[in-house]
Amino acid sequence: MGIAKNDLEMRAKRAEKFLNQGHKVKIEIILRGREKAHSNLAKEKLELFRQAIPVETILEHPPTKYPRGFSMLIGKPAEKNNK
Repeated sequence: MGIAKNDLEMRAKRAEKFLNQGHKVKIEIILRGREKAHSNLAKEKLELFRQAIPVETILEHPPTKYPRGFSMLIGKPAEKNNK
């Protein structure tokens, strides 16, 4: 579950770019070996990554456990038209 701060920032900027283009972003964390015993830390890492993205996001699909780790889907909130 270790990732360098620079790598995290780079991936957050890439996610921001995709979100600004109107795409959704699937965030996955793959757990290996004994990391699987610390699923609460994996969920925290997912949320920290979501907060590292500089644009507002909404949770399209909550963190879901699968055999190799967790994944979640985020998107950008729909813009309100004030006419």
